[in-house]
This record gives sequence, structure tokens and C-alpha cells, in this order.
Amino acid sequence: MGLGPPILALYTQLKRLGVFDNVSAVMELGAQNVWCPRPHIVYELFTAFGKAAPDAAMVQRFADWKGSARELHAALGLSYACIDLDPSFNSLPLDMNFDETPPEHVGRYDLVTNHGTSEHIMNQYNVFKMMHDLTRPGGYMLHAVPFTVHLEHGFFNYQPNFFQALARYNGYKTVGLWVGPDWQLASLVPWEPSLLDYLVLNAKTTHLLVAMLQRVHETPFCVPFQSVYEGMIPDEAAARYSVIVDGEMRDGRVVKAALAASGQIPARGKSIDQMGGYELLAELAKRVRKRLPIKA
Repeated sequence: MGLGPPILALYTQLKRLGVFDNVSAVMELGAQNVWCPRPHIVYELFTAFGKAAPDAAMVQRFADWKGSARELHAALGLSYACIDLDPSFNSLPLDMNFDETPPEHVGRYDLVTNHGTSEHIMNQYNVFKMMHDLTRPGGYMLHAVPFTVHLEHGFFNYQPNFFQALARYNGYKTVGLWVGPDWQLASLVPWEPSLLDYLVLNAKTTHLLVAMLQRVHETPFCVPFQSVYEGMIPDEAAARYSVIVDGEMRDGRVVKAALAASGQIPARGKSIDQMGGYELLAELAKRVRKRLPIKA
């Protein structure tokens, strides 16, 4: 999708807050363009980074979808690299469906960005593992991806609980999780479920989900399991998962047992094929209630 007004405005705020003070090396998934028809957003970004105002030609390129993310990051004083199979972008030519992160790029980058690339990749495991591997401990991963509708834009849209699960299983710190009312607006709203009562959905809706996660530990990538189902999986399945707890990899069975003991997830009971009719109806009703915003 490229870098539009909400992302440029977010960069400005993160720099003003000091979050980007230790960011100097950026890796981008997919070579991106910059689109921003509002010059004041570009000028505010350069001011936040302590740079002289860009010349009129650069501002016009950004307004016309002709400026590149490489040009922008270089002007802000950041080293820039990108992954893209198109060699015309002077990119690292990796196929995110299949290729692993080259050893010389592991843990090398302060900021790894996913500005609307991962939704076009079938192998979701590989692309999120690649982002993890590229990021140094202490560095950041920024995702700006489709949330609702975006009809026929890519293969996938994303949900907030996906990034929450990524953070929990990998011990990431969640810097922020926001919703953009539209990818063209320089506005982001902190995520909370009640926002769904106020978002307009139609065929033209392009709500944006933005997640910024900080990699804290030098540990391998852990595949998350959706929390609503964690209490239902048998131990032999949980054993295939690992969770980062206090910087250490823990067996998924141990974490599951601890969560069940503390009441954070339900303990696993009977399987569905072991339930009688009334039990089955009660279980189905319970699962439906978890997923629907039923109001009294």
C-alpha cells in the first residue's frame, strides 16, 4: 500500500516521543512508494527528525505517488534496504513465500516495516518469521495492513488478536495497536473492540490496522496459537508450541497448564464427541457468546 499520510504522521509522533532515537537502519518488506498530497505532513516529519525542509520537487513527487521510500528514509538520515523480487529497486531479492533470512541480515535492523506487503504473501509463517529474524533485539516491527473490507486487495486482512498473539508468544512489547479510519487520512485511533460500533463498513471501506511491536529477546520465532482455543488443545498438540516467558522459551504444555490454573484460559474438558445433547448445546452457546457482541 505504500507510505501514506497516517504512517508519515505516526513517524513524526514516534520521533517526537523518542521512540525512534535509536533507529538508524531500516528494512522494508516490499519496495514502497510514498504518497502524501498534504505538504505540511511532510514538512512536520522532516522537522521532527531535525532535517532541513525538503525541496519542492521532492514534496511534489510524494504528492504524485512518484517518490520512493528509499528517497524518504535517506533524506531523514536513515540507512535503507528492502526485500523485493523486482531487481529494479536495488532490493534484496528474496521470495518471502520460501526464502529464509540470509545470515548476514539476521538481527541487523532497528526498524523492519510491513507497509501493506504481508497480505499479498501466502506463506504467512515465513513472512512473520522473516520480520522477527531481521529485527535486532530492542528493534521494532511496524505493520500497516488491511483491517476491514479492502475487497480484492490481497489474500488476507488482519485482526488485532493476531498481533496480540504474536506479541504474547514471542515476548514482544506492544508499543501501539491502532486503527486508521482510512489509509488516506493522517489519523490513527488506539484499538479497542468497541470501535467496531463506530466504523462504517461498505464496499469502499479501507480501514487500516497498524501495529508496532518491539522485539525484546534474542530468541527464535514462536508460532502463536489463538488464545480462545488454547484451553481446548490436547497436550500432545501444545507440545509443538513454545512461548517466550521472561526471555526464556517455555514448553507450550507448561504455559497452557499455568494459564488454566490461573483461570486465564478454561481447562480442557470433554471433547465434543463425548458430550450429550444438552452439554453440546451449552458448549455451542458458550462459544457463540465469546464471538458475538451480545448486548442485554
